[in-house]
Amino acid sequence: MATDRAALSYVQSTAGNGVAALMMRGGGQSSAAEPAVQRMPATESAAPELRSVFDFDSDSESESEPEPAANAPAPEQDPDLPYHKSLRALRTVIRKGKIAPEARDKKWTVKAKIDPGAPWTSSEFRDEGEVGHVWLEITSPLGDSTEFGFYPQTPSPVRSVPGEIICPDRHGGDKEQKTASVGLEQVLMGYHAAFARKDAKYNLTMYNCASFASDVWESMTGRPLPTGLLISNPASTLDSIKTERDLREAYGDQRSDATDDMIEMLSSGHIPPAM
Repeated sequence: MATDRAALSYVQSTAGNGVAALMMRGGGQSSAAEPAVQRMPATESAAPELRSVFDFDSDSESESEPEPAANAPAPEQDPDLPYHKSLRALRTVIRKGKIAPEARDKKWTVKAKIDPGAPWTSSEFRDEGEVGHVWLEITSPLGDSTEFGFYPQTPSPVRSVPGEIICPDRHGGDKEQKTASVGLEQVLMGYHAAFARKDAKYNLTMYNCASFASDVWESMTGRPLPTGLLISNPASTLDSIKTERDLREAYGDQRSDATDDMIEMLSSGHIPPAM
């Protein structure tokens, strides 16, 4: 099998999800002989296919930033932005905004994007591994932006396996978003949080894309993403963000800081609602 990035992405989007789902359904038993997940042929009446955390658009993947040539100059040193190849695109956006006079003291936008995949109790999740994805987008005051997310390097996410940050993350298919405005210092804190997790282990139930996104989000905004009470997952993230929005709209102009705190705790499931 070819070892280029496109082939690895294909393996992740087929055999990886099937193996993960079968292992979860079969109590953790699996073997190398298990078949790749098979999808039913699309029909005119079929619902849109759910996206998996492992899915990449082949066209988008080919448009990713190329790796620097062997003789390319080393990246400029910046104590605020330690370099790692997986964060090169994010580092470029932040550094450009950091040194631009016209961006000084202006707000940056951080956006959490959620593809919920299938509910964890559904047959689509169990049989097809449609786990969804949560990832982040950062936009500078100059209008430059990039997206990044956390993935397993190998298609065995039920066990802890080496993880990796993909940037730009071209997963697409987000059904929900949460947006915050932050300053440059908060963006730098987010970069350092991502950098500290560049070698983190990926585990579907212990530390996954939603866990990573919540950690980086919290480093920039001071609050975690509401990703689920017991297991961080994209479907719970989407439901919690919708609940949070509905509560804010219900309270309207009557909200105080204390009310906002309560809304975030209620929507995240950190405390039970009053009966």
